[in-house]
Amino acid sequence: MASDIYQNFGEVDCKVMQLLASSADTNFSFQGMKRSLKVHQEKLSRSLNRLSSLGLVDKKDEGYSITKKGIKAAGRHSSTPNPRLVVGSSYLPNDMDFINAAGILKGKWFSGMRWLGSSPTEQGMDLKWVTDDGEIQVQASFKDRLFEVSLGSFPPAEEPRAREVAMRLYAKIINALYQSRCHPDN
Repeated sequence: MASDIYQNFGEVDCKVMQLLASSADTNFSFQGMKRSLKVHQEKLSRSLNRLSSLGLVDKKDEGYSITKKGIKAAGRHSSTPNPRLVVGSSYLPNDMDFINAAGILKGKWFSGMRWLGSSPTEQGMDLKWVTDDGEIQVQASFKDRLFEVSLGSFPPAEEPRAREVAMRLYAKIINALYQSRCHPDN
């Protein structure tokens, strides 16, 4: 039954379902999905409304996520993700925990990197960004007082550029976290 629904999806519907199923616990921002999928906002909006009316996608204040019914429909056997490549890790400032860090970084755009979404984990939180061109996804994973930045996905021939982008984001995250301590009103 679920696969019958999936067969009637259009190209954008399939792309949306594949992205959402690739990280089922993530709340994706509309703009982040638009960039990642490289689709026009009207097409994406129509697709999300259609998928939501079918009970496959859920919209919350934090963004869009796939439902359990959506995971079944997607079959969750989409393409295998790239192996996770960690580009940097560090401790949070002494007076900061992952909840404070996530509060500072959630929704933040950095030069060349746009907010994609977030997902809670058992011991912390994952925050995700996508490049302006939608080609590269970078993730910051927070666990207790540690965080690491890794590459989420990138085209096979773009690994050097992807590593460079991830390293720049890593530096910007460190700056944002430490600047917030000096300027708590920001």
